[in-house]
Amino acid sequence: MSRLAGLARRVFRLTLFLILLVVCCPVSAPSSNLEGAQGNVHPQGASALEGTQGQGPTVDLSALEGTAGHSTDPPLNDGIVCQPGSPCTETATHVPLRVLPRPFSNIYREAVVDQEAVVLANVPAFKPLYVFDRRGIDYSKPDSPQGWYQVGRARTAPEGWLQAKDALEWRQALLVSYTHPGNELEGRSPVLMFRDLASLKAIVDDMDMSSRARALYDAISAGEIPDQIVSMEPKRFVDITKRFYVLPILQWSQEQINGDDVRFLQIAAAVPGARGADTVRNPDYLEQARVGRGQGGTVLKDVKADIVFVVDTSRSMQPFIDMTREAVKEMSRRFSAETADRFRFGLVVFRDSLKVAPQLEYEARNLTPELVSARDLVDLIAQQGGATAVGSVDYAEEVFAGVDLALHSKWREGALRFVILIGDASSHPKGHPQNTTGKDEVDLRREYDDAQVHLFAIHLLDPRAKEDHPRAQAQFAHLARVRGTESSSAIKDVNAFEEDEYRTLVEHLTERITALLSQTMGDGAIQEAAPLAEFDKLWEAALIEYVGKEAHPPKDIVAWTLDRDLMNPANKALEVRVLVTREQLSTLAQTLDQVVQALMRAEVTQGQFFDALQSVAGQAMKRPEDLGGAVRLADTGLLPSFIQSLPYKSDILALTEEMFASMTAEQRSQLEWSILAKLDQYRTINEQVDAWFRINETDPDSDMVYPLHLDYLP
Repeated sequence: MSRLAGLARRVFRLTLFLILLVVCCPVSAPSSNLEGAQGNVHPQGASALEGTQGQGPTVDLSALEGTAGHSTDPPLNDGIVCQPGSPCTETATHVPLRVLPRPFSNIYREAVVDQEAVVLANVPAFKPLYVFDRRGIDYSKPDSPQGWYQVGRARTAPEGWLQAKDALEWRQALLVSYTHPGNELEGRSPVLMFRDLASLKAIVDDMDMSSRARALYDAISAGEIPDQIVSMEPKRFVDITKRFYVLPILQWSQEQINGDDVRFLQIAAAVPGARGADTVRNPDYLEQARVGRGQGGTVLKDVKADIVFVVDTSRSMQPFIDMTREAVKEMSRRFSAETADRFRFGLVVFRDSLKVAPQLEYEARNLTPELVSARDLVDLIAQQGGATAVGSVDYAEEVFAGVDLALHSKWREGALRFVILIGDASSHPKGHPQNTTGKDEVDLRREYDDAQVHLFAIHLLDPRAKEDHPRAQAQFAHLARVRGTESSSAIKDVNAFEEDEYRTLVEHLTERITALLSQTMGDGAIQEAAPLAEFDKLWEAALIEYVGKEAHPPKDIVAWTLDRDLMNPANKALEVRVLVTREQLSTLAQTLDQVVQALMRAEVTQGQFFDALQSVAGQAMKRPEDLGGAVRLADTGLLPSFIQSLPYKSDILALTEEMFASMTAEQRSQLEWSILAKLDQYRTINEQVDAWFRINETDPDSDMVYPLHLDYLP
């Protein structure tokens, strides 16, 4: 029952968060303004650039024809319903229909081309508009679609009429974002954007795909732009969570390359608040897109770094804590007046769960609510960072609690962010009674990536605990994964009985940090230091993010692209995200909270899961009878409709009564904690004020969006 008590406490805390979220953002009926993907849709022939038609083959558009509405046109059977005064919605998902205007489009007062009746001229390209009515829609001739959309930038009221030839229907709120590209030597190539699908497939289907792609990159570098290329991702990294852009998926298809699923995507591109087509034929765009990832220019003169130590303070750690303190002390002596000001430090300590060992005083504790100087850190380690004299009940510690707490340090704006993890034991896995966060290394690494925090791990190997080494190494290595690489991790293993080996490592590490900052600033004050390639790679990944602040993603184009690196298809170049509003995040959080409560109730009463779910959630549903007759959780009608329309697999959505009954106690525990971890992630996202963006300048706060990883969904 102790595990259930722990779950109950977390559910209570998260429920308080949900109450506050609902008070701030009231949730309406399960309708949602997030468009779900309809799967592998038929091409629209929308591979146009700046309003000109693409060169792809003519394709039937009957699947995207107009819908029933409140106009006088005869009803069209495509699942869209329009009611006066509100946006048209898809009956299957209850989400509003949107269109993406092409460049140089106008919105007219009436459905007639009249320059004297233009309401909005030159509407921002590819920024979604709500559809309130459709009139005379006819896509039977793809090159010249007929008809009109009544549109508005907000969902409160229409503003006028947009010609069908100037619009692309967007029934998905699915976007893609650029992955971290890694360094230019070992990382991936920039995403190339093709004028039509045939041109892209010609490259992918070539027996020597890499050479064909290389020829395109070489031509672009030489300023000889290939006819089939529309635009290109900048070489520098543009992080969507820091510099928001919109790459909506218009349509897609899937193939396999060397056994891996790859996707051909037709995307549009927009940047809120910016105008103008960014093609490789635009000299200004091309010049900045070709700037290398390592070319920071004057921006690196202002670089600064925040470093938070996360230290195991269990009984065996005191010698290593002392040596860490001495290394930081020596580091501070080498600082110049300028470099000392560029660094700030934090200290997070962790032990084990107080439920099993209350004498340990804490599970995890942040000793630096405000980051401090190196000298202050030395004093903190000496005064408050000592190891406990009390033993725990097992070898594993609460590593994840310390790593989670460090993530929420008070980082300085614009600083490179690093965590140095030092420990000799694994962490309790997700679902373990002593796991206090409900998270594991996968959850935390995802959150670290979004926050641009990079972790260096020092794993102390105690020969007496060999059975723990593989588990700890796997956890530490994943937490220390170098962003922009597929397999590199910034981790060092040290024999815990060889104190000189550890002392040498931390001395080299602190020396290397100082040298790298001096080198990055370009002041020539590079101190001699033994190479530490693992940390160098971490520093390089952080600098790529930092320099990327100066890059501009392409906008106002439509093109075809591949979600993998054309030079090395094993590397992902684009990752799928889904735009959610706070209302949708609130709805999803409330639903998952009810699922967790039902799981707990079914376990306590030894009853059936769906009966427990009906008891917990039935009163809040429009059709509670759907719960009783459901086979899968996805069939209950409880989860927001947009979730069920997205093309991804989910163990939670597939849950059946039989699956629940066959689960072991450990498997049920893993499921419960997995959902609670997602709820924690929703809370963190909701609290990040700067993480929410407006697609259109006129959007109210309630329509601000966040580009959510598909992995964050249930």
